[in-house]
Amino acid sequence: MDERHDENGSYKWVMLLLLATTYFLMHAARQVFNASLPQIKVDLAGHGATDTQLGLSRTIFLFAYGCMVPFAGIAADFFRRKWVIVIGTILFSTSVFFTGFSESMLMFFIMYGLLNGIGQCMIPGPASSLIAQFHTETRSTALSIYQSALYVGVLAASTFAGYVGGTSQGGWRWAFWIFGGVAVVWIFVLSIFLRNTPALQVHDVEEKPKFKDALAAFFSKPSALLLMFAFGMLVFGSNCFRTWMPAYMQSRGDWGLTPGSAAFHSVFWFYLGSFLGIAVGARTSDRLSHIRPGIRLTVMAIGLAISAPAMAGMVLVPTLWLSCIAMFFFGLGGGFFDCNLYAGLFDVVAPRYRAAATSVYLSGAFFLGCPATAVLGWVGQNFSLQSGMAIFGCTYALGAAAIFLARGVFFKHDRVI
Repeated sequence: MDERHDENGSYKWVMLLLLATTYFLMHAARQVFNASLPQIKVDLAGHGATDTQLGLSRTIFLFAYGCMVPFAGIAADFFRRKWVIVIGTILFSTSVFFTGFSESMLMFFIMYGLLNGIGQCMIPGPASSLIAQFHTETRSTALSIYQSALYVGVLAASTFAGYVGGTSQGGWRWAFWIFGGVAVVWIFVLSIFLRNTPALQVHDVEEKPKFKDALAAFFSKPSALLLMFAFGMLVFGSNCFRTWMPAYMQSRGDWGLTPGSAAFHSVFWFYLGSFLGIAVGARTSDRLSHIRPGIRLTVMAIGLAISAPAMAGMVLVPTLWLSCIAMFFFGLGGGFFDCNLYAGLFDVVAPRYRAAATSVYLSGAFFLGCPATAVLGWVGQNFSLQSGMAIFGCTYALGAAAIFLARGVFFKHDRVI
């Protein structure tokens, strides 16, 4: 069923709510680790929990995600997308729940890193494909609402996990148990209310794209490759920020932050800027896309160009409030990019290959970005988190340059009309 067969047009918004809630739970499950990282390090200090090892947990997650996400996208193009999403939710929810029982870094590597990464990679490709199928004129807005669930999930999980983690030595475990447990319950809601929607129809026959055709649809477009590179640079920088900013803020003794307040400040100002950026960027993109077809890429590039100096600034300034202002602009730039994260790609990839193309897009980006947390953990252990985060702000500048190149040189030829 697509929106043409939805008599009152309401299901496309119900579907968006279901998928956005799933996305919220995914990113909440990721963020509980980041917000709890200093407490996990203390609690498991006798089991090898160094900065490098903790960063490696996140790198394993990103590597598993990057390895498996193409297969998830291909599965979504060949099988019913509802069940790919449900199976992914089963995997990530149960793995996050059992991470709370970890007594060693090996269990963290397996539960939070490997199984969580495999489960989460199964959701974005089919979810974005469903949203694109049901939302045509409202595509950037719908995908922006979906992307906004990331911000809410990270903010809620960071604040809660930071507070709970600071209450006792093992308090961080409750964050994993609670968010993982809620996601387990959500499996049943998805199974009941998300429709088993078939793929787009061509001559009344359900599409079954060939694997080689799906790959060709992506790799034949220089614009798609440059967007993937830019996304990879964002993944690299944003994972450095999300994983290590709470720990950095706690390490600033002159700022006087508790674990809970550090977890709050490390995400609130960033996502306040992100909400504004995603709202303004989505509205601008949807309104101007008919008269300026490349506007989505332009907005993405401007966003990364804003984020580059802001990432360096937030760790180089001397006071908490100046850091918060820099985080706001860092988030504003990220919102400009995120509102067109998928819509920009869909401008250059044919509809029948979008789920597979999204998965290749995500896979390449996560491979480029997966070393970030382990590398920054090593830099922090041997030098300082401050210098590492300031230097890694340049990844955003590289991403902006790649998108400006795609927009100026290749987009006109690559565009899907």
